[in-house]
Amino acid sequence: MQKNRISNAPSPVLAPTFSLYGEAQTSVSPEFIHIEEISARSAARNWQIESHTHEGLLQFLFVFSGTARIQLDGSEQDYESPLAVVIPPRVIHAFKFLPQTEGYVLTLDADGLAGQSEEASRMFSVLRTEADVIGLNRTNQSIQRFRSLLEQIDVEFRAPGVASTRLFVWLIRALLLLLVRERLRSEQESHDHAADLTDQFRTLLEAHFTEHWPVQDYARQLNLTESRLNRLCQHRFQQTAFGLIQSRLLLEARRKLVYTGTSISQLSYELGFTDPAYFCRFFKKLTGYAPSRFRAEVSRRPSQINDFLI
Repeated sequence: MQKNRISNAPSPVLAPTFSLYGEAQTSVSPEFIHIEEISARSAARNWQIESHTHEGLLQFLFVFSGTARIQLDGSEQDYESPLAVVIPPRVIHAFKFLPQTEGYVLTLDADGLAGQSEEASRMFSVLRTEADVIGLNRTNQSIQRFRSLLEQIDVEFRAPGVASTRLFVWLIRALLLLLVRERLRSEQESHDHAADLTDQFRTLLEAHFTEHWPVQDYARQLNLTESRLNRLCQHRFQQTAFGLIQSRLLLEARRKLVYTGTSISQLSYELGFTDPAYFCRFFKKLTGYAPSRFRAEVSRRPSQINDFLI
């Protein structure tokens, strides 16, 4: 499942501000809590909630079936369930669900029940500051834990009893702890997937660097866009994909100049250059040396050979 995180920056687009969707904005108490099934409002609106925002409210959307088109500030995208959406105050959001979508919408005061202690405030701070779409673990046991907590919150909301506020605190903190855990798991999976893709790129690069593939060809083999591949490489290696291609070609050129007596003309052909003069320009641009000068410097200072290969 694709993941989308957006910083909680005020949007320049004007959107209505509601306490709950379709209801005029009102003051919010620290004990404010509201929970309802997704169908409660969206079914009567053709399963669509138009763009709006909340002031002082932290909202969580849990989707257990179907797909949802989710808008968070400037981003709009389709997501598959099961998922959770974190919507901090002032983030413009909108939803389009498939009919009969199952799930809940939980709305809280942003500084209330979930964070009444310093420890809880630190623990859940990330949920109050960043809009996020979190793919939930698809196992039945994991989904049932979320469902069970939401159902208990829903029951208590509709028929409050003695010490309801305290019970809400425990139930909501348990729910949000599970959500923080799922976020960490999702981030790790995303990190692992990114690492796997960049490892695949390096394997392809090793096999094809002398063929002078453009970045587009590598991206196509990995079923990625060029910009996505560049971002992954930049994040992991602090170089673009093109920079890594150039670096690998340059490393091989250095190795051949240092460890073989192959003529520079022949060496350029072995590296996939059709014109030795172009190879010489490529090498000098990246090292400051002409290939012949580089080889001469290595011969003159053999004790520093490793320095020439960096």
